[in-house]
Amino acid sequence: MSTKVSEFSIEVPAKWVLTGEHSVLRGRSALAFPFSRYTLKLSYRDQAGFSITPNPFQSQILKLVERSLRFLKLPESAFPSGEIEITSGIPIGAGLGSSAALCAAIARVVIWKTRSDLSLWVPLATHLEDVFHGKSSGMDVNVIVRGAPVVFSIPEGVRPIEGLRNLPNFEWYDSGVRGNTRDCIERVLHWQRQNPHLKDSYDDRMHEAGVAASVGLLEFQSNPKAGEQKIKSAMELAQSCFEQWGLVTPELLTQKFDLLNQGALAVKLTGAGLGGFWVALWPSSRDRLDNPQ
Repeated sequence: MSTKVSEFSIEVPAKWVLTGEHSVLRGRSALAFPFSRYTLKLSYRDQAGFSITPNPFQSQILKLVERSLRFLKLPESAFPSGEIEITSGIPIGAGLGSSAALCAAIARVVIWKTRSDLSLWVPLATHLEDVFHGKSSGMDVNVIVRGAPVVFSIPEGVRPIEGLRNLPNFEWYDSGVRGNTRDCIERVLHWQRQNPHLKDSYDDRMHEAGVAASVGLLEFQSNPKAGEQKIKSAMELAQSCFEQWGLVTPELLTQKFDLLNQGALAVKLTGAGLGGFWVALWPSSRDRLDNPQ
């Protein structure tokens, strides 16, 4: 006698990015980390008919399920019904991967329900995220699914950041402003069209920031002060790309300088820009400050 499993649940983390936003879409590498302070939970159980909680997202979730089935080359009858409940604490438009977390969870429940190959989880979730961002790099989905720090590039794929026993004294601050990823991507592309002679150099700078940050993170394990200085320089270089691309408003610049004046070594937006969260690097010998917002 076989046992029929009729319930499923999954919890996935948010993510944050140290370096590589935008340039990752053009083949450069990025450093991304899971952010378990914020999570999305999805639960499923069998029932007649489809119901989705919260109800306002029902049509959107159904479209993602249907898109999943088409990707897997399965008929709609492969996932005909059920109750899906989604609870997310990941702020939308904050650069923390809210859409990638949703897509990762939806992809996983569809794979579970249809008994599809688990190796399709990341490709399917990335395909779903295209709905939100045009063409997803796959970075957000990879770090969320793996739940571990990664170096990611489109040409080379994903690899774990080995040897990170301790992270530097990072802290995150909500700017209170929300950005739209599609708008930010278009703004960068517009800047590149207006500045063709600088287009590649700023992508290269963001890549250089990632290389320096990787070296700094590893050096931090045995020599915190030296590692901090490399990470500080990397964050400053990455933030300068955001500012050159027009992704930092005067209001956001004021917040950046407030954090620097309080003693942060470096401050950088994480995510697409025009809002969201700041990541600040504090001296490892100093306690973290409360969120100034």
